[in-house]
Amino acid sequence: TEGAVREYSSETAEGKGSFKIEILSVASAGGKTVAKCRRAVNWAGEPPAVTEYEAVKDSAEVRSGSMTEFKLPVKKGTEWIVSPRRCWIEDLDAAVTTPAGAFKNCLLVAYLIAEGDGGSGERWYAPGVGLVKVVENDEGEPFTHELVAHAG
Repeated sequence: TEGAVREYSSETAEGKGSFKIEILSVASAGGKTVAKCRRAVNWAGEPPAVTEYEAVKDSAEVRSGSMTEFKLPVKKGTEWIVSPRRCWIEDLDAAVTTPAGAFKNCLLVAYLIAEGDGGSGERWYAPGVGLVKVVENDEGEPFTHELVAHAG
């Protein structure tokens, strides 16, 4: 939704930070919806890093930039590759709690990094909200992102 804002806390091995995603515009045509987005990342002691990208939903998938978030239609067990990650839809009715609240009926995407040799991760998407939590157990750079506030 145009004007929507999502704010996240982020924790890595190097420390804590935050980021905010704003939906600048949304356009639909020919079975495809494109949202122009802005991400502002804040780490202590560093100037904010701002980037713009597109989130796209078409008949095959939902992607953010060049990364496939999940395949469509949403069906438990559906798999896809975003090298070096092998992803699949683990659950359609997952529950997760973040600082922004408790979310039910979430889509849970699980993945292996380098077939598990590099780690694993999970992403939760709540109905009407979108991405609410990411936990990545990457051997080199583990991180957690959690939704702390949302509007729109």
